[in-house]
Amino acid sequence: MPMWTKPPTRAATPPGRKKTEPLGPLLRLLLALLLATAFTACDPAGNITVALPPTSAGSSGYYVDTLTVRMATVWHDSVVTSTSGNLLVGRYRDPRLGTITARSYFQVGIGAAYVPSSDEVFDSLVLVLKPDGYRYGDTTHLQTVEVHRLRDPLETAKTYYAFNQLGYDAAVLNQGASARPFRAQSSLRTLRLRLADALGQELLTTGQAGRLTTGAEVNDRLAGLVLTPAATDDAALLRSQISSDGSAALILYTHSPSDPGTALVENFTLANGTKHFYQVTADRTGTLLAPLTASLQALDVAQTAQEAYIDGALGLQTKLEIPYLATLRTFGSRLTIVQAYVALEVVPGTDTRYLPPPSALTAYLSGRGNQQGLAVGSSTSGALSIPFQSGTSTLTGLETGFYTLPVTDYCQAVVSRTLDNNGLLLVSGAPGSPERVALGGPRRAENRLKLALYFLNQ
Repeated sequence: MPMWTKPPTRAATPPGRKKTEPLGPLLRLLLALLLATAFTACDPAGNITVALPPTSAGSSGYYVDTLTVRMATVWHDSVVTSTSGNLLVGRYRDPRLGTITARSYFQVGIGAAYVPSSDEVFDSLVLVLKPDGYRYGDTTHLQTVEVHRLRDPLETAKTYYAFNQLGYDAAVLNQGASARPFRAQSSLRTLRLRLADALGQELLTTGQAGRLTTGAEVNDRLAGLVLTPAATDDAALLRSQISSDGSAALILYTHSPSDPGTALVENFTLANGTKHFYQVTADRTGTLLAPLTASLQALDVAQTAQEAYIDGALGLQTKLEIPYLATLRTFGSRLTIVQAYVALEVVPGTDTRYLPPPSALTAYLSGRGNQQGLAVGSSTSGALSIPFQSGTSTLTGLETGFYTLPVTDYCQAVVSRTLDNNGLLLVSGAPGSPERVALGGPRRAENRLKLALYFLNQ
């Protein structure tokens, strides 16, 4: 049911709504100042708010902050990861989102034919990875990156998603020190993993036979490699780059019997590989999100302690609905939504240096079944970017993170009946990255969602 109806007289004004009537110029000015005071009364300077838009003569102005807003977490499982320039590996037990596991599948390639001399002698085979500064999880814990041989070939023309997986050998290729656990500190920018001698000898022998002259021949012999965390890891997700400079590579070291002191090096680079993707899964057992088991399913914040979640790699999105927008038409058929916005505060303690919130969100129109529609924005500027900001909570007076979502055009379109009122989906601006945020719901005691809407009846 609507939270309020049209007042029978000018004196009856429902809670949460401030009304003005056409008056003389002096009184109109005074009324505009009073409206501005009412609009910002709960938001001292520096707090999370947006300035009051200008009013106009001959109009009835209303400010509404009591419209119901519904909020839910929606799971979209179709996150593309094969177009990214990154690999992701690791495991982290997130208390809210569950146990998150990332594995990467990739090919290696060559820039020119590899034809070693028949007498070259194998020395070692090393996989060099290039982690960047990004980490997700707890970097104080030890973890292991295991390397496996891919059995199922990657298809060049296929798009791979975060839910895809391929078969690989159970045997771990790491040898010696490269199989030892380490801490994924941000200073770690090169990871060298020595692999099984048998694989290195196989590549050398195949090259000596003249069967490693093209990338296709390399992939026919070695379908690819897979990076996985150890079975007991609970640390961080580590991101590595498919470096265009060739520094990320499978490196084969050999020497000539006549000159054993000079290393001969062949780089099978990841950049020359034709395909790669990473898989990201979440075991939500024991969390409030455990009922979220099907793609496009929505879980209301009433079931998740008044928290909604966004995570790019996991496909978690936040849905917002304002179900009673149509009731504004009780004020007349010439309504103009001058300004409307939703302020979403981050739940305190849910973001840290290594559990970062998305630097920006993108809003999409939602279908009736939670399908992701067109991006909210304009034909000239494209999709609207909603940046992460810091400010003072209006409820706690403490510093907090927040996003301010402008919904003026959406509300106007719904009121004008040019758009179905199916709500909006908030998505991470980095959809393939496991940046996540927990947002306060509309009935949360602190850090709750705030809607402000100001309209005119002309």
